[in-house]
Amino acid sequence: MTTAFAIKEDKNVKPLPAPNSDFYQLVDVLTHDELTVVKQVRTYMETKVQPIINKYWSDDAFPFELLPSFKNCLWVDWVFKAYGCAGGSQKLFGFVAMELARVDASFCTFFGVHSGLAMGSIYLDGIGGAEAEVAAPMARWEKIGCFGLTEPLVGSGTSGGMTTTAKREGDTWLLKWAEALDRQRDVVRHFDHLGS
Repeated sequence: MTTAFAIKEDKNVKPLPAPNSDFYQLVDVLTHDELTVVKQVRTYMETKVQPIINKYWSDDAFPFELLPSFKNCLWVDWVFKAYGCAGGSQKLFGFVAMELARVDASFCTFFGVHSGLAMGSIYLDGIGGAEAEVAAPMARWEKIGCFGLTEPLVGSGTSGGMTTTAKREGDTWLLKWAEALDRQRDVVRHFDHLGS
C-alpha cells in the first residue's frame, strides 16, 4: 500500500556556512600581519585566477598573462631574511601555499618552485658568491626561478637513466639535454623577461 504525504517547505531555513577546510583552526596561530597576507592571497586567487584557470587546465597551458599582477603581490618578500626581503615564517609560507592550491595547483607549484626550490636552494647553499646578484632580482620578481627535474624518457626518476648532463668549462657550466626539453627555453625566456 502506497501512502502519499506532502512535505511542508520551511521558509526559515538557514543558509549553509561557507566551506572551511581549516578543520583544526590553524589560522588562529597566525599574527594579524600574517592573516592579512593570507587574505590578500585568497582575494587575488579568487578574483584573478579562479575565473580563468579551468580553460588553461583544459588546454594544458599556464596563464602567463597573470604573472605581472602576481609579481606585484611580492609574496616572496617575507620568506627569507636576506636579499632585501623582510623575512618571515615557514608557517606563513605554508598558509600561502594552501591558499594558492585551494584555487589552482599549478600556481601553487609555480610559487613553490620560485620561492622554495630555486630561491630556497640559493638561500641555503649559495651559488659561489653570486647569491645577491641572482636572489635579489628573484625576490623582487624581476627574475623567476625555475627547476628542472624531468626528462621525456625517464620522467623524474633520476635513477632511470637521465640523459641531461652539466659539465664545467672554466667559470661556466655547459648543459646538454634531450631535444624534447627545448620547448622549455620559451618558458625560461618568458620568465627571464618578466622583470624587464
